[in-house]
Amino acid sequence: MKLHIHETGAASDPAILFLHGSPLSGRMWQPQFERLTGYHCLAPDLPGHGQSADVVPLVVRDTAHYLADVIRASTPDGKAHVVGLSFGGVIAQALMVAAPEVVDHAILSGTGTRLGKFLVSVQRLNEPILRLLRPEQLAALVAIQFGIPSQYRDLLRDDFKAFSVDAFMQVLEAYLDIEMPSKTISPTLVVVGQKETFFAKQAARQLSRSIPGARGVMIPKVGHVWNLQAPDLFADTVRAWLADRPLPDTLMPLVKI
Repeated sequence: MKLHIHETGAASDPAILFLHGSPLSGRMWQPQFERLTGYHCLAPDLPGHGQSADVVPLVVRDTAHYLADVIRASTPDGKAHVVGLSFGGVIAQALMVAAPEVVDHAILSGTGTRLGKFLVSVQRLNEPILRLLRPEQLAALVAIQFGIPSQYRDLLRDDFKAFSVDAFMQVLEAYLDIEMPSKTISPTLVVVGQKETFFAKQAARQLSRSIPGARGVMIPKVGHVWNLQAPDLFADTVRAWLADRPLPDTLMPLVKI
C-alpha cells in the first residue's frame, strides 16, 4: 500500500496526522495547514479517496498499520498527534487499537461507533441512486447537507470526481467492524457539532464514556465538517488540546447521558 500524503511543516516539528472524512480527501485540511504553523502536518488520502483512489480495496486494519509505519518513518520520536473527522475518526480509532504507541494526543470529531448490519443495509439501498448522479450533483448535495462554505466547494467537487460508489460501499462496510480504543492511554478529545445529527451526538457520548479519560465537547453553531465552517476555532481547539492547555471558552461540555 502506498497512499498520497499532503504534507506541510518541518519534519523536526511536532507531528499531526489528519484523517479526512469520506468522500473527501486530505485536501479538506488545507485551512488547518494554513493555521497550524509550527507543526509537521500529514494528511493522507485514504484508500479509494482523492489521489489514492486507485488504492483498493479499503481495509481498515491494513490502513491503520500502514499509517503507523508512516508515523514511525516521518517523525523523530515515532509518535504523532492524530485528528480524525467522520470516517477519518474510524481510521483513527483503528490506529489507536493497532499501534497505540505511535499516538500522542487524539481528537475524534463527528465519528462513529460500530453499526448493526440492519443500519448498513438501509444505507446500501441508496446505491442505485448514487450510481445515477453525476459527481457535481453529488458534490452539491453533500455541500448543502454538511453546510460546507462556498469557497471550499470546488475542492469537494474534485474529490467526488475521484470517488466511486464502490468505495462508498466499502466505507459503509467499515462501520460494521469498528473496534473502540477502550484501552488507549492517549489523551482523547471527543467532539461533535451542535448541528450534527442525533446519532452523531449519541456516538460521541458513547465514545467519551468508553475511551479511558476521554473528554467530550460540543461545538456551538456548527455541523459535521466544522474544520471548514469554523477553521479558526478548529485550529485553536487543536492547539489547546495538543498542548494540554484550556480549550476555547465557546466549547460546551458534552453531557454523558
